[in-house]
Amino acid sequence: MSTVLEIKAAIDALPLAERIDLVQMLNANTRIPHPPGGLDLEVDSPELEAELLKAANQPSVPYSAREMREMCEQLAVELRVR
Repeated sequence: MSTVLEIKAAIDALPLAERIDLVQMLNANTRIPHPPGGLDLEVDSPELEAELLKAANQPSVPYSAREMREMCEQLAVELRVR
């Protein structure tokens, strides 16, 4: 199914009990995000927003096994120092 009309037709073709199950399943998995408690204008600045958007729009590449190992080793060293 690739279009909204095809999906709607498939849902409409379901028996009533299955449609009810589908609605309940979809409602159970719906998560409504809660707004943050408020903005700290000293921390949550337009510059921060710009940096976050820039980072979100860049392609991401997973860490290699070597990079992960190095980061974990560095973290272990830092935790031992504390």
